[in-house]
Amino acid sequence: MNRAFALLAFGVTLRAETVLLAHDAKGALLRQAPAVLRAGGLALVGREALFGASSASIIDADGRMHPVLWISAEDADAGVVEVFVGAQAPPGPHGASSMGLRVRVEGHEARVRSTKEAGGFGIISRLDCGGPKETGEPLYDEHGLLAGWHATRAVDGQVLAFAVPLARFESSSQTMRVSLAEWNASRSREKEAAYQRGMGHLWVEDFDGALFYFRKAVETQPENGRAWYHLAFAEGKTGHGKAKTACYKKAVELEPGFAPARYYLGFSLLMNGDRDGALVEYKKLKELDESWALRLKLFLDAAHVDVLERGKPRA
Repeated sequence: MNRAFALLAFGVTLRAETVLLAHDAKGALLRQAPAVLRAGGLALVGREALFGASSASIIDADGRMHPVLWISAEDADAGVVEVFVGAQAPPGPHGASSMGLRVRVEGHEARVRSTKEAGGFGIISRLDCGGPKETGEPLYDEHGLLAGWHATRAVDGQVLAFAVPLARFESSSQTMRVSLAEWNASRSREKEAAYQRGMGHLWVEDFDGALFYFRKAVETQPENGRAWYHLAFAEGKTGHGKAKTACYKKAVELEPGFAPARYYLGFSLLMNGDRDGALVEYKKLKELDESWALRLKLFLDAAHVDVLERGKPRA
């Protein structure tokens, strides 16, 4: 059942599906995967579809082909890459303001079971359906608006389905510009396996499992700042406070511009009584991201007031 027919049964009419075609160095088709066009010549595709590809194209709903010119953003946690195919491409479906409780993935309806903050990852929703184990796909609300991305992860032998909200990708759009060849040269499906398994355990709040896989992830990819970042969270959730702070420091060392890592490092230092160290991270956050800086400042101010109150002489 194609997406247009399925959404018609759901009470929504859409045109034919938009797809990505990935080819090897000889021009042979490696794989076909779902994609979705966005305004400004951008498109969202699953990361797995691009591994090992030398070239790729997006075929829009009218059958027109748009070569992938470069990769403009990436979210390894969600398994999504944003690509630029040229301003002549159609804008694709409008984005939904929120996901709602009923969503549609390829060929069938799904319901949102729960939505929560998943560690330092951000908002994640658990769906009541499975899906493809490797390539993700666009996720639509009941009105046919693009609501986010459908991702699956293997957890204890089960393939579980998750929904990542669209706002996550819009906030990180157009943050890089690399060719497909450059992107593939620095990424490895095999080396990332433990990292992706760790994300699944983190999303279901199995922190012991997340700790196991993220420890393996930093062994295979010691240069991966995001792996150290998620490992820090898992260390903290399993009672390893010193290890948590050390891992956040490593994450910041590897990715100095990653604002969430600086925020959590500052918070961790503050909770350990190192207000001066937390203040250093706050000052750096002010240059990177005012919203994260403001969050840390609230705790810095509260801690300062508490110290002043405890230092007052008794009447």
